[in-house]
Amino acid sequence: MTERFDPGSDRPRVGRALPILAVVLGLGIGAYFLFLRPPTQLTVPAAETPLPTPAPAAPTTTEALPATPSAGTTAAPAPTRIPAVPTLQATLPELADSDVEVREHLRALLGDGPLAAWFKQDSLLQRIAVLIAGLARGEFSLETLLLAPPAGGFQVDIRDGKTYVSPRNYARYNTMVGLVDGLDVTALAEFFQRYRPLLEAAYGELGQPPEQLDAALLGAIDLLLETPELATPPALAQESVAYTYADPALEGLSEARKQLLRMGPEHTRTLKVKLNALRTALLVSPPDPATNPAAEQHALPPD
Repeated sequence: MTERFDPGSDRPRVGRALPILAVVLGLGIGAYFLFLRPPTQLTVPAAETPLPTPAPAAPTTTEALPATPSAGTTAAPAPTRIPAVPTLQATLPELADSDVEVREHLRALLGDGPLAAWFKQDSLLQRIAVLIAGLARGEFSLETLLLAPPAGGFQVDIRDGKTYVSPRNYARYNTMVGLVDGLDVTALAEFFQRYRPLLEAAYGELGQPPEQLDAALLGAIDLLLETPELATPPALAQESVAYTYADPALEGLSEARKQLLRMGPEHTRTLKVKLNALRTALLVSPPDPATNPAAEQHALPPD
């Protein structure tokens, strides 16, 4: 898929329409790329085949920094199942009736800040399932979190007759990266544990095997962790009034990785550290509220 940078609008044009995706795993990946407008009807990818294991990123010819160490990158096979805590799932509402509780849980988790508009929508768990399914395929929608785009337009530098992404762009994402970096990954993991059966049901409604939700979530995180960290600003090729990456390996990256790449190497590294921490929190069994009442107070939203 080709991403084209429009210096006048900062909104990449894409060669084909992407599914409408939603939030929690992608809380910050595209937050300030988005346009502030009311949500349209929720759409989901067509049910065809189970999600494939994400392919490794193609090697890039652009100079890259050493990869950020990530959990689960040893010779042992990467985990595909997240330990369950059934007692966190006691007294769950039905999926169709879950919005009230989920909305309050998200408000307790995220506050009434920039993301508050998103969790005022309906079908929240269904939207999260769609997000996970899309990110596991490397897809990302630019019209989901209902947040304003970063201030200013997309900027380039011209050197020796060649066009490069300007490092001046990177500071525009400081607020968004700070928002994501402040998230409590343990609380996010407990949110997943609490609503896991309902998320699996929502994932099944997409035509995917419910038991593969874990693999899709971990695969989405691993895919983003493979985003290159470029030591130098990448070169661009101009096509009419838009830009593409001059390096075919970068141009061939998935939409989700491109969104992360555009924030610059420092922000990319910060977000990858946070994603790695979330991955670790998901794979570590949280305290069981049946034996630790304090864990139950942390896991559930206040009345």
